[in-house]
Amino acid sequence: MMNGKRQWRERIRAERDALTDEARAAHSRAACLTVVSSLLAPLGETLGRPLTVCAYGAFRSETDPSELMNWCLARGHRTVAPRMAVGENEGLELRAIRSASDWTNGRWGVPEPDPQTCELIGQDEPVDVVIVPGLAFDRSGGRLGYGGGYYDRLYEWMLRAGKSSAWIGFAYDLQLVTGMLPREPHDLKLDGLATESEWIRF
Repeated sequence: MMNGKRQWRERIRAERDALTDEARAAHSRAACLTVVSSLLAPLGETLGRPLTVCAYGAFRSETDPSELMNWCLARGHRTVAPRMAVGENEGLELRAIRSASDWTNGRWGVPEPDPQTCELIGQDEPVDVVIVPGLAFDRSGGRLGYGGGYYDRLYEWMLRAGKSSAWIGFAYDLQLVTGMLPREPHDLKLDGLATESEWIRF
């Protein structure tokens, strides 16, 4: 199974890295619109309150959710982002993002909330939507991440904390594969997938 995962990672990473900067930006904007029109706007109307949306800071050739975050901030929704916590409880923690100046470069240069300025999100605070990066996705809700298991552990932590969140994969069309990806029992379970041209609900 691990050999299969490695082959998928190498193949999709190479295809993603081959996109031009212009294509990445255009596809990312379109994927943001997919999430807004298919999920965030209807969910906000249904709940009748501001949403709390978790999204990541794009690294290298990842699909960039920044315009989705800007849309949320402009409409009074709360935006949070994962940060790598170090020490005894190493893993992802969530912190509030209020502007572009709240980002800093964390481990490996990955953008993350600045812990000096960004409020930590407590276990009792709800998160409505989690936007999830990855290398590959399939049409049955499967996701292939980067191998660290950070989002899988965040998923388990949020379930234990009683957070009922919609977990949404966020990717380019080229990352959506035919057939099923290798999957293990501890892998997080996606509720949907957004690309520049598709919205898939699982």
